[in-house]
Amino acid sequence: MSTKNTQMTVHPALGGLDISSDPTVLDPNFLTVADNIEYKEGGQRKKRPGFRVYSTNSTDSASWKPMVSSSASVRAIEDFWRYGASLTPTQHYVAVTGASIFASTGGGLWSPLTVSSSFGVDSNRQTSITLAGDYAVISDGQSTPVAYDGLALTSTTLVTPSTGAQWPVFTHTTYHLNRLFYQGVSTAPSLVGYTAANNIFDSTGTDSGSFTINAGDGDQVMALSKPFYGSLYIFKGPQKGSVFQLSGSTPSTFAIAQVGYGAPVLNPRALVTTPTDVFWLSQFGVHSLQTTVKFGNVEQAFLSLPIQGLWRDRLLKRSALANAWGFWHPQRNIVGWVVTPEGETSQHWLLCYNYALSDPKPGGKKFWSIWKLSGFGAISGDTMLVGPLDANHTGDPHLYLGGDNGLLMEGDQEDSGSLNDALAAYTSRIVTPTITRFKAQKGDVPETQEKGFVGIVTYFNPTGSVSANLSVTVDRRVQSTSISLAGGGATLT
Repeated sequence: MSTKNTQMTVHPALGGLDISSDPTVLDPNFLTVADNIEYKEGGQRKKRPGFRVYSTNSTDSASWKPMVSSSASVRAIEDFWRYGASLTPTQHYVAVTGASIFASTGGGLWSPLTVSSSFGVDSNRQTSITLAGDYAVISDGQSTPVAYDGLALTSTTLVTPSTGAQWPVFTHTTYHLNRLFYQGVSTAPSLVGYTAANNIFDSTGTDSGSFTINAGDGDQVMALSKPFYGSLYIFKGPQKGSVFQLSGSTPSTFAIAQVGYGAPVLNPRALVTTPTDVFWLSQFGVHSLQTTVKFGNVEQAFLSLPIQGLWRDRLLKRSALANAWGFWHPQRNIVGWVVTPEGETSQHWLLCYNYALSDPKPGGKKFWSIWKLSGFGAISGDTMLVGPLDANHTGDPHLYLGGDNGLLMEGDQEDSGSLNDALAAYTSRIVTPTITRFKAQKGDVPETQEKGFVGIVTYFNPTGSVSANLSVTVDRRVQSTSISLAGGGATLT
């Protein structure tokens, strides 16, 4: 007996989050909600990893001790490796919390480097830590910059350049050609300075110098990239926006050329340099240097076009965008930015872009998801190599977040029972578009053909004892079921 029943198979590896298009015209492979998920190498969707407190008592919440207090945010962290004269490096985590600087050998304990709360006029000021010349250079644009040499966990290892070779107060730095390049000098908004080669503390000698970038154009130098294919890229903003390339290997051969305009970067920490591209966040969306130079500064070239509704519909808190910051996580093929949702005060949304699966060309598919943290906000962060505290993952790159509660959070927790944020549960949720375009019989119009549904089949590959909730909406009627995925799964009927 013939039947008009047809099977439609939706493979999950073909599309990411799209909240800018009408859900009735989207291909079924896309998602209209992608909360707390990540995409594997084949495009499969899975629950994102959890975060645990970086502490020797990481499983005992009563023993978690903030570096200063629960009201002092961790405003900068960095993974500091020093070789010195040895082939065996030492590793220290360096953090700025409140107005104090701390270091840790990776065992879950922090040692103060400042003898008192003395770094930072404003303990909530955006702060940067740059590795340069075997030092961790710490600056915030208000305090006198200092450098940590990593030789010991004491205040005697903090260095402030003396008079005669004194640094100006700067906001942000990068290390290039064995020189420290700096910007954000309050008396010269368009200035970029550089130290002598092989001496990051000499900012006034004959081999040091400075140059200005389009002074008087209504913007200031906002950020410096890390070295990218032999050049530095200098970003101005926050009003108009422009991008400049600094090429050359010595002061006599330095050359500056403008390579982009518009899309002003929000702050130095919103700029993310990877081996293959430079990404940044503006008040309009997310951009890449490769795409901008190739296709121009048009909205269609935005990497964030599928999630542009976050900006256009004011789902992100505009007044807090200036505090957004970005990260690169190579092991998970993502770059991301931490933002504050509208109506809230905590930075706890991570906008994650999978660059390995995405096509950066205009119109190409983009794989976005939103990680929504539970229980804390993320003020700073970095991908750092795991130390001895997490013995099962020592040496692995994990995403660490500096919390607004004075604690450091270690990410990439995927073991059974660890899919939580510092013991706070979070929900992974995906929603498909409204599916109207089915395979039609000969002569039928797919969108107008009356359809009935016999069943739905879905596949999971669970880790640990978990459950999944599946909701199907047909003609505004919702049918839901909960499936236990422990012990090999369950039958869905």
